[in-house]
Amino acid sequence: MGSRLIVDGVEDVYQAAGLWADRALRADDSLFTPGVPIWSIRWLRELRERFLDRPDEGAGTFYDKLRTQLAGSPAEVYQLMGEVLYAHFLVIWRTGMRGATKRSRIEDVLGWGAPISSVPDRLVTGLTPGIANLGQARSRALPNYVGFIIEFVEQWKELGADDRTQILRDPWAFKNFAYGINFRGQLFRTRPDSHRPQREGLLHLVFPDTFEGIVSTDDKKKIVKAFANLVRGPSDDVDRQLGQIRWHLEAYTGRVFRFWDSDIRVKWDINSTSDLWDEFVRRARAYVNSGKLEEEEIAYKVEIGRKLAAARESVLVGRDDWARPFKRGFADNLI
Repeated sequence: MGSRLIVDGVEDVYQAAGLWADRALRADDSLFTPGVPIWSIRWLRELRERFLDRPDEGAGTFYDKLRTQLAGSPAEVYQLMGEVLYAHFLVIWRTGMRGATKRSRIEDVLGWGAPISSVPDRLVTGLTPGIANLGQARSRALPNYVGFIIEFVEQWKELGADDRTQILRDPWAFKNFAYGINFRGQLFRTRPDSHRPQREGLLHLVFPDTFEGIVSTDDKKKIVKAFANLVRGPSDDVDRQLGQIRWHLEAYTGRVFRFWDSDIRVKWDINSTSDLWDEFVRRARAYVNSGKLEEEEIAYKVEIGRKLAAARESVLVGRDDWARPFKRGFADNLI
């Protein structure tokens, strides 16, 4: 039990995320071409200067503008951008973007100038299903989501090797580092907070057994507020509080759950109307399976129909005595 998601295909996501942490955070390696120093501070700085320091707020798609921003880059920068997109896409839930579309986007970027042209087959399954809904793929925040990964890893590389190793052993130290990023790119000066969903997603990808797969800090706060009675101890860290809540709810429900499960979400999300409908359907199905439907909801209505048949016959033949059988027919249930 714990915050690690249990859904079809998600283990491939976690395996890919673990490989990314090994290659990009523990080393200067490459996710796509092991042994090539793609995630080095040299190429990260070059990518930041071309992408984050020259934001394009004009017309066109994210990818149209990105192609212009990267024009003339070394081949390693194109590959690094493709791998950055791969790390970003690990978060996006399948309803936001299909795995095939994610792959296509990455390979388009690689095709602009990288020394490779495709995502390695061993990594393709990691692009589905994702872990959370970051919104539509064409979100205005997409440059900031991608930009956060670049800023994060560039500043990560400025730490000493011993510090990086130690932080990767401690999820709370990792969170402190992620929250303490001092953004340098021009891109973040206009929308300084729009990176947050990507940051929360990164916490879960690297430490899925500690941090929830929830990318909205507002939703995290709502959950803590709704289950405040389950929070013990002095910590005001929302993720530590969520851990306490999960421990109590798992003991109570006896199962692995997501905070988006209908019976849990309805307790903290006032807008969870779809989940309320799901709960209604669940109860209706249980009622049907109880065997009481025929006795309680069908038999008496058939009897009403039989009584009304007499009134109908009177109307059809033009008699004036239809009112009495009509009244008797609705005596039990007007509706």
